[in-house]
Amino acid sequence: MGYPENISLAATILEDIYLKEEKYNKAHEMLKLAVKMRDSISNDETHKSTLKKQLQYEFEKREVISKADQEKRELTYQATSKQQQIIIIASVAGFILCLFFGVFIYNRFKVTQRQNVTIQEQKKVVEEQKQIVEAHQKEVVDSINYAKRIQYALLAHEDLLKGNLESHFVLFKPKDIVSGDFYWATEHDNNFYLAVCDSTGHGVPGAFMSLLSIGFLSEAIKEKNIQEPNKVFDYVRKRLIESITNENQKDGFDGILLRFNKLTNTITYSASNNHPIVISNNALQHLECNKMPVGKGEKSESFTLYDMNVSKGDSIYLYTDGYADQFGGEKGKKFKYKPLNNLLLEIHHTPLSSQKEVLDSTFKDWQGSLEQVDDVLVVGIKV
Repeated sequence: MGYPENISLAATILEDIYLKEEKYNKAHEMLKLAVKMRDSISNDETHKSTLKKQLQYEFEKREVISKADQEKRELTYQATSKQQQIIIIASVAGFILCLFFGVFIYNRFKVTQRQNVTIQEQKKVVEEQKQIVEAHQKEVVDSINYAKRIQYALLAHEDLLKGNLESHFVLFKPKDIVSGDFYWATEHDNNFYLAVCDSTGHGVPGAFMSLLSIGFLSEAIKEKNIQEPNKVFDYVRKRLIESITNENQKDGFDGILLRFNKLTNTITYSASNNHPIVISNNALQHLECNKMPVGKGEKSESFTLYDMNVSKGDSIYLYTDGYADQFGGEKGKKFKYKPLNNLLLEIHHTPLSSQKEVLDSTFKDWQGSLEQVDDVLVVGIKV
């Protein structure tokens, strides 16, 4: 770079160092260098050249720094411009998105308003219809409850049963308000009649059938003076077929009609698809029955009159199929007839009121939370 002053100073310092180290040759060289540099310094042209180089160096240095600063500013400007451009584009896109979303929300709000108005109107209509349905339902239920009172009035009255039977119980559990099962009794010409029957269907249809059947039973005995139970069933079957059976409908009932003759102290009966049960001397007997309904069926033969040979202290049980057909237990299966008969055999020696309680509680335990499937009717008589 042509700095003779610096070189001269350095040479002078090194000369002193070499002298102290007794390196005289090198000290001499440094002396000559220092003298040379002093001579060079005294040279005006050398001085100007050195100054010029220094100025040129400073200028180039500043130019480089200035250029670097300019490039830095340009890069910063470009980055800032690009960032601002991105911000502007993002802002515009965000504004458009917000505008679109706002329009969508507004439209949904208007649609929701219209839907709410429609829903309120529909709700009002539904509420009005609900009130109408509830009113009609109340009328229907009231009518069915009134029909229940009529049906119960036609069933065997407790005073009538007590006056003609030594001891008895009636377990009657309709599936619905009214029942297709019925128990009916009457007195006529020194005879006491007791019927335990299961009409086609249950609920209101079954109740209509039971009322019709009770009417025909009463008609046969009271008006037509028919005394034999089998002939009573023949007459009732004929009347049912004439009255309601068409297009091969099979409406009617299964049941048992007992006749207690007060003069001879004998019991005769007729049975349709239902076996009377007698327990005597701790032995259970299934009595005979005709395998045909009191109504239109596969057979149209006359019903049979059976004698019931029982002794003092024997038990008679008449029941419909509702108890045995009830689903329940751990596996949800039917109770069935064999367990029912075994239960009757097990409890027949206890008071009849206790038997009724056991039958009722056993049925409820077996049924559990399941729905009752049919009307239930069990009548027990102690001879």
